[in-house]
Amino acid sequence: MIFIHKWLGISLALLFLMWFLSGLVLYYVPFPNLTQAERRAGLQPLKQAVGCCLTAEEAARRAGVAFTEARLGMADQEVPVWRLLVDAGEQHTPQWQALDARTGAMKAPLTSVEAMKVAESFSGRRAVLAEGLERDQWTVPQGLNPYRPLFKVSLDGDDGLELYASSAAAEVVLDTRRAERFWNWVGAVPHWIYPTVLRQFPKAWNQVVVWLSIPGVLLAGTGLVLGVWQLFLNRTRWIPYRKLWMRWHHIAGLVAAVFTLTWIFSGLMSMNPYGVFSSRGASASEREHWLGADGKALVSPQAALAAVRSREAGAQPLELERIRVDGQVWYRLEGMQRRWWVRADVAGVAPAVELALPDGLMAGALRRLRGVDHLPSNVTRMDRYDDVYYAKNPASAEALDTRPLPVWRAHWPDGVDLYADATSGKLLLRADPSGRWQRVLYQGLHSLDFEPLRERPWLREALVLLFSFLGIALCVTSCVIGWRALSPEAESGRRNGIAR
Repeated sequence: MIFIHKWLGISLALLFLMWFLSGLVLYYVPFPNLTQAERRAGLQPLKQAVGCCLTAEEAARRAGVAFTEARLGMADQEVPVWRLLVDAGEQHTPQWQALDARTGAMKAPLTSVEAMKVAESFSGRRAVLAEGLERDQWTVPQGLNPYRPLFKVSLDGDDGLELYASSAAAEVVLDTRRAERFWNWVGAVPHWIYPTVLRQFPKAWNQVVVWLSIPGVLLAGTGLVLGVWQLFLNRTRWIPYRKLWMRWHHIAGLVAAVFTLTWIFSGLMSMNPYGVFSSRGASASEREHWLGADGKALVSPQAALAAVRSREAGAQPLELERIRVDGQVWYRLEGMQRRWWVRADVAGVAPAVELALPDGLMAGALRRLRGVDHLPSNVTRMDRYDDVYYAKNPASAEALDTRPLPVWRAHWPDGVDLYADATSGKLLLRADPSGRWQRVLYQGLHSLDFEPLRERPWLREALVLLFSFLGIALCVTSCVIGWRALSPEAESGRRNGIAR
């Protein structure tokens, strides 16, 4: 065990130090992401769409494409477009494609000049340069695959703002700023082992992180066992080491070893090694049951917009999304702070405007989610977070979009819970027994987001900082001991009695 711990420590000491330092930065500066609030702030109102637009089905038929999702918005201040998630076949990722909402004609991919105009309309700032790319350091996540290829557009200003626009969808999908990029180079990129050259191959990246974490867990585990074992070797001295760095390494290890082990182990669990945990998203069959039979929109987008504006004077919808739930087709109209729903598959009556999907529709769709022969034991509307469905920062704008309340929950006797949101029409989260273990072994141990600490954010932050600094101290002593073990000069000094 001593042999294993020594040589794993020599091999991994710098990696552990990097993980602690970069994790501390990542805690305060997350990886670049265009939040829904930022996205809404850059959208243009649908002021030109009234009286002009085809339904999504009509536009897709004219373009000769099949789609699974559809959004009506403005490509610039003059041209309304349907953005359709076009089915590309089983072997390919679906791609977002913009169609002229007036004619159904497929929009040509953006040129660099057009990408600059899209970025200027989104930001209200002057674009100075556009560069076409497939991916770079900030666009490697797989969630951006349906939007590729991209244009990176540099904007004027002192903050170094850069926007990424989808060439086919004609919309901004990511923003980064100079300070954000700098801190991510010393935060998320090293912490996640995230260089583009590796991250662009997701399976290879997953295996690299897993096979760096496994010996890390072994190193921390053997250190914990040895540290405790050494306490009982000498009845007159709790800490048996006399040399400075070995002594402080033992002391730091006794203090920091437990959470060092749990952090490395929970980091390993975040990668779901070898599929030990089930997906937190709904299965394909569950998604099919949620959507129900395919329907057709009979209400025009302009009628839905007119209905919203007649209900609320001054309403400014920014985007209209076609949503299907349990076989019903609805339009969800997104404003800056509000959402409106209009039933789209019922013709011949004046469209009624709702603020959320009806309770009966939500409850019925959830009851049928896993088939009529596998009914849930209960379906409830929750007004508070629980141990699985929660937000780390409940008061933040991001939590209102990603973890809204109230939320609907269906529970099955086999331990499966599914959560759905009536204001977005989306299935948000799936939890089964293995997912609850992942919630504890990953989110709980890695982010310390247990409920008592979430309710006391100041205490959670203090513990993260304390544990991080103790881990850094442990890693510094490890690096010094490793260097002295490998350095000929240090070895010579020890033999001559110089090093202590």
